[in-house]
Amino acid sequence: MINLKEGRGKVPIRNSTQHEATPYLLVDFPTREEFELMYARHKDQALKDKYWDILQHRSQGKTLEQSGKPFGITRERVRQIEAKFQRKVCEKYWSQTEANLSKICGLLNLVKPSLDSEMHEMFPLADDNR
Repeated sequence: MINLKEGRGKVPIRNSTQHEATPYLLVDFPTREEFELMYARHKDQALKDKYWDILQHRSQGKTLEQSGKPFGITRERVRQIEAKFQRKVCEKYWSQTEANLSKICGLLNLVKPSLDSEMHEMFPLADDNR
């Protein structure tokens, strides 16, 4: 999977199917408010602020080491934080896509195709509490 540094300010997420010509989509980096909603389960605001700063560094092209050094964390920990963030953004993107598809199908009186089976193939742990 490509990372935030390579996304150049965008968040790379997996494309919906493995048969697509482009395996990744680049979606907008979330606003701080969207980030807060994605990390609402985290009670420690200082930790959320730290994650936000690390992810901002990565999206601005800093290396894993450069992003972690000010916080005293390893490259591996930065990579883990980034990977979890990408999963959260991906889940948010696909849930919004499915909601939009449901609205369109409802307006047109069509049966909505299910993205669930595809999502579980791509992300077998999508239902766990991350």
